[in-house]
Amino acid sequence: MNSKARIFVLIILLVGLAGCSGPAEEAVEAVEEAVQEAVLTPDQHVAEMEAMCADAAEAMTARQAEASLFDRVGGREGIHRMVADTVARHQVNETIVHTMEGVDPEHLISQVTDFLVVASGGEGEYIGRDMVEAHAHLSLSNAEFLAAGGDLGAAMDAAGWGEGEKQELLCAFVGLRSQVVAE
Repeated sequence: MNSKARIFVLIILLVGLAGCSGPAEEAVEAVEEAVQEAVLTPDQHVAEMEAMCADAAEAMTARQAEASLFDRVGGREGIHRMVADTVARHQVNETIVHTMEGVDPEHLISQVTDFLVVASGGEGEYIGRDMVEAHAHLSLSNAEFLAAGGDLGAAMDAAGWGEGEKQELLCAFVGLRSQVVAE
């Protein structure tokens, strides 16, 4: 059951319990159990994201056949703005701020911009490290991966990216998870 469905079930359960004539203690236990089931672990959240991306693969391919992600998000400038915002968010995100220690933010922005320009269909060259080498020393967990993805999503929202474009980049991000998360 996906997280939206779990939340819906929780709401139905709460509404049902409001009219329940049983002991209050049983109602509280039922609500606590439903809340625990509705909250996904980081591993479950990643698995749901991977499934969503697999389900959306055909639609993403069709969008990319019409126009590259690079063109749809404003080219290098659009990508650079979003990357700069993402890096700024990482620098204050309590879950992952430690990963930014000793990092030159301008260099990171430049490297990630180059990587995304090439990966999204733009012209250029990425000469930085591969994902495994660039992230191995961080020993990232799925929780930290999701925190970074949350920053990425917020930056895309702030940049005004469309739902299809956000989905494509987030799914690309999810596709790199095995290269950056220490399992």
